[in-house]
Amino acid sequence: MRSYTTKLTVAALAAATALSLAACGPDNSDPSTGTGGATGAAPAPTGGATTGGASGGAATGGAAGGSTAAPSGAATGGATGAATGGAATGGAGTAGAAGGGAGGGKLPQAGTAVKFGQPATVDFTDKTSNINAKLEFTVTGVAPGSLKDFQDAKANPAGLDGRALYYVSWTMKNLGDTKLTFSAPDSKLKVYDASGNTASFANPVGSTPIAKCTTPSFSGATKGVEFKGCDIVSFPAGGSPVMIGYGDSTDITKVQAAWTK
Repeated sequence: MRSYTTKLTVAALAAATALSLAACGPDNSDPSTGTGGATGAAPAPTGGATTGGASGGAATGGAAGGSTAAPSGAATGGATGAATGGAATGGAGTAGAAGGGAGGGKLPQAGTAVKFGQPATVDFTDKTSNINAKLEFTVTGVAPGSLKDFQDAKANPAGLDGRALYYVSWTMKNLGDTKLTFSAPDSKLKVYDASGNTASFANPVGSTPIAKCTTPSFSGATKGVEFKGCDIVSFPAGGSPVMIGYGDSTDITKVQAAWTK
């Protein structure tokens, strides 16, 4: 009887040991540690942070912004999107450089293109004097100027040292009934070099006029009256005029008429 009981006890202990080993085997590891924990948590960063966050958030909706080229993934979509759709192309790089420069690298298009000595009809507007007039304007020529002419006239040459001076001669006829007494129709002249840069006016103020280039008074400029005049302009050393334009009344980037040799 005792032998039978002992056998049952040994059999029970063996069964218990087998169950314990099966419960702790490789296919049933403790869920709080080891492989089972890492595997269970991995899908969250794969589907959320990596794909939905970096790719769908930063790359597509963040750095790339409105860019159409936004591949998935934080490194590609973020860095590439920022370089292509952000600062490099759409920011101060290409667009900023292309739009810069005093004259934009080209001469403006004119509504009427004529040669020196040929007339062109232009509109003149002076908001200060409330004047709207139609003029026949003709650029008759351009000649090099000199600081000696300023010295002979005892005119102040301040700011002109080292600059290239030119005298722009013209004639003007008032085609309408508007009086031009208190206005300066020649102030709309724009003198351009080959790169599209404009010269600065250099007419002396409050002194004896330069004998070779004088600007008339427009007093009595009624219909049909014609005036002859000349304006002094200056370029940086080496600059020279290739086109004279008459500015547009509403858009300062355009000219109504342009004269060339």
